[in-house]
Amino acid sequence: MKIIRVIERSPSLKVDFHPDSAMISPGRPMFMPDWGEGWCAVVYVAAKICRLGKNISRKFAGRYYDSVSVVLRAVLPEVQLDAGVLSGMDSTIVHGEWLDKALVSDPMIVDGGTGEVTLEGMDAVIDDAVSAVSVYSTLKIGDIIILPVKGMELPLGLGCCPEIKVNGATVLELRVV
Repeated sequence: MKIIRVIERSPSLKVDFHPDSAMISPGRPMFMPDWGEGWCAVVYVAAKICRLGKNISRKFAGRYYDSVSVVLRAVLPEVQLDAGVLSGMDSTIVHGEWLDKALVSDPMIVDGGTGEVTLEGMDAVIDDAVSAVSVYSTLKIGDIIILPVKGMELPLGLGCCPEIKVNGATVLELRVV
């Protein structure tokens, strides 16, 4: 399984690959590292790939993912410039419950407890990302493509329990220890 984070889509595609060890198993807590201060969680929309594909046409990209969710990725804002430090770090990414993409309405309203963000046309955005990423990397069943939700960061600290809702339904609850 690959975790492919889309950093920028235009003018050219910029992605970062995370190892599968970066993913926290559902229901498990996130353990705060004992180094660095000011950890926060960046919220992403995620699509799970359901079939093998390479050089996928934008027209057919919707056939290559069947479910969507939200993802939290732990970051240190001051280390953002050196993305390689955190890209390979274990247990920094957690996904929520996977929702059948057909059941997620447009617009998609993501609520992180600090405010809501309304995302319109996410199907088209995900289709574009799937198509663009497939030019450079073969997508396999179980791969996850994550796209940032602009302006949604949550503070992380010992004892906090971030909760993310999509269209009013809780899809992700995380315990930080």
